[in-house]
Amino acid sequence: MSTGELLPCSAEAVTAELLGDTLNLIEPHTIHEALKAVVYYFREEHNESSVSVDQFSSALGKVLQGFGFDVVFDEDPQINLRVEETDMARLARETSGQQYELFFFQQLRREVRSSLRKSPNLIQFNRTRECVKSIVGAERWCDRCRWMHDQIVSYLRTCLEEDSRENCALVIR
Repeated sequence: MSTGELLPCSAEAVTAELLGDTLNLIEPHTIHEALKAVVYYFREEHNESSVSVDQFSSALGKVLQGFGFDVVFDEDPQINLRVEETDMARLARETSGQQYELFFFQQLRREVRSSLRKSPNLIQFNRTRECVKSIVGAERWCDRCRWMHDQIVSYLRTCLEEDSRENCALVIR
């Protein structure tokens, strides 16, 4: 508290308060690992039994940035976040039976451009694993799946770099 009084609370509660609605945009496992890293840092490396919210938020921000997230904790948490989501498994189903990979990547490019026309802050592609397994024709994840996944991620990054006129983040789940 501003008076210097200590107020016990969990790292999860502080994180939920700091991240607000954006907490749902990050995988729970990633949040859990970030929290473990921050708690370990203060408890084991600095022998601290308590930290201020400022110290905690600064360390959490650095850890999440290390995971590739652009994190800024603001005094005013009301951020106008515009998210465009695409179901990758749906795209794979819509292009099956044709010259599969060629048409899939063309459809993927159209989807990126369509999303960018709506001026989002974030473009999120969901169900990528199901999509990749469908394209490759695999029931289980294999080396060919990993290779195809890397191709899709690389292609999406290229599309975003070439077509985006504004600051827009890419999330592939």
